[in-house]
Amino acid sequence: MPVSIVVGLQWGDEGKGKMVDHLAEKAVAVARFSGGANAGHTVEAEGRKFALHLLPSGIVRPGVKAMVGASCVLDPGAFLEEIETLEKNGITAGDRLLVSGKVNLTHPAYKLLEKQSEDSRVTGRIGTTGRGIGPTYERKCRRNAIRLEDALNPVLLRELADFHTADAQKELNLTDGQRETLLSDTDRFMEDAVRVTGYCADVSRVIGKMLEAGERVIAEGAQGSLLDPDHGSYPFVTCGQCVSGAACTGLGFGPTSVDRVQGILKAYTTRVGEGPFPTEQKGETGHRIRTAGNEFGTTTGRPRRCGWLDGVLAEYTTRLNGCTSVTVTLLDVLSGFETLKVCTGYLDGDFKTGRGMGELLPVYETLPGWSEDIRGEKNWKALPQNAKNYIEMIEKLMKVPVDSVSTGPGREDVIWR
Repeated sequence: MPVSIVVGLQWGDEGKGKMVDHLAEKAVAVARFSGGANAGHTVEAEGRKFALHLLPSGIVRPGVKAMVGASCVLDPGAFLEEIETLEKNGITAGDRLLVSGKVNLTHPAYKLLEKQSEDSRVTGRIGTTGRGIGPTYERKCRRNAIRLEDALNPVLLRELADFHTADAQKELNLTDGQRETLLSDTDRFMEDAVRVTGYCADVSRVIGKMLEAGERVIAEGAQGSLLDPDHGSYPFVTCGQCVSGAACTGLGFGPTSVDRVQGILKAYTTRVGEGPFPTEQKGETGHRIRTAGNEFGTTTGRPRRCGWLDGVLAEYTTRLNGCTSVTVTLLDVLSGFETLKVCTGYLDGDFKTGRGMGELLPVYETLPGWSEDIRGEKNWKALPQNAKNYIEMIEKLMKVPVDSVSTGPGREDVIWR
């Protein structure tokens, strides 16, 4: 069996983690193909809630292998802390967890550099998580980054770590105390990196063998397509590629191995951080969605900006990713609204994804809402007719079938059509 790619169709936080976990029931492995500790997935299983950042969502499924691909960036300390948290909750990674030796490591100095860069931007803040992701990808492109495979050679690791500590200090105005802390953090970084080498593997080769054996692999994306550095709302984007095509390069398999691209779309729209958001609702409507949907960042805890569904952007990202089907999540959050709005176009008729996105003025179509509580519903026929109409409109706008609807945080709170 080939690869299923799961990808977010908005600015992230669409509920990918839950759907990956759900689909993992029929897979042998889940492999993360982009991002770092700035991304976050929340998975609820057996009454317990898990906030995952670096680890693939499939790790909470017994017997499923979890892999981190070459295009990811990895903070060794955060990675080990996440494993420890899972183990305290009875989930052991063991030999189920594999990390590509090609991943680039986040040196502690990068977090300081990212904060300084964010504070000094003359064109406005990006709204980063401050986890050092940007500088890690920058070093990768400069071709002087630290890879996990480098940690297999302690002498080489020491040279590289010291180089990046010294290099960062040239840009940072550190006090003596901050300098001592950075040196101490660098030593800890090296210790943690060596520990992580215990999970080091040729992820591409492992996936290749699984596919040869006819086994199903799920490729899990991080963030959402509108944060992709090429195709998203530039410059308010992340550094790792967020679209489905990046799964092939990030994990090391060819496009002919893919038979399914599952897009994940919230029933409304949210975003964390700065940047344009045409359908944002800053008043009572936005607050109501945020409260009902518990819209606070998994990684930072920041309140998410909330607004109506943007059907134009949904059609764009569905096409961009080549989705074969779409899951609509958090439909239950919209229960109780008398009317719902969906953006079906913009006043000037043009579509922009770069700096011009902030100039877009949405044109809405208004639909009647529903009053019934649909949280946890698993039967399509039992949904209120207006809820069905809302899903069918989304389907029409995206030109791709909506094959599933998530109606709650639980693993089984899903309607399959």
